[in-house]
Order: sequence, then structure tokens, then C-alpha cells
Amino acid sequence: MKTITIHRKQGIVEQMSLTSFARWACLVEAFEFIDEKAEELGLDLKDVVKPLAIEHYINERFPAMLHDVTVEARSGNI
Repeated sequence: MKTITIHRKQGIVEQMSLTSFARWACLVEAFEFIDEKAEELGLDLKDVVKPLAIEHYINERFPAMLHDVTVEARSGNI
């Protein structure tokens, strides 16, 4: 399985599988979507964050994200 290497600003190098990277990417994407929607509606983020909804989003988005991450990794973009 392909491994993604991440070089953090602090000089730390981390590695994770494509699967783990794709799940983290889904989580980041979910929070970006939630943050945008909360700002649009003038809501405090604490009022709109629903863990089960985030889990559902990740489960639904994961197959496509894994494909996207795999293609980007093959292309050398990540």
C-alpha cells in the first residue's frame, strides 16, 4: 500500500497510508464545509457541530476521497 509522507513545519516527518490520509482529508473537508455554513448563517460553530453527521459525511465521502488521493499520489502531487 502506498504511504504518504508529510513534512510538518516543526521538522517532524509523518507517514500514513493512503486510507488514513483520505479519512483525514474527509474530516478536514467536513469541518471546512461546516465552518462555511455556520459563518453564512451567523451561527457559533459549537451550535452546529454534530459528530454523527460528520461521521456520516466521512463514510459517504471516503470512497471518492480515497480515489482522489490515490490519483494525486500517483501524479506526485502529494
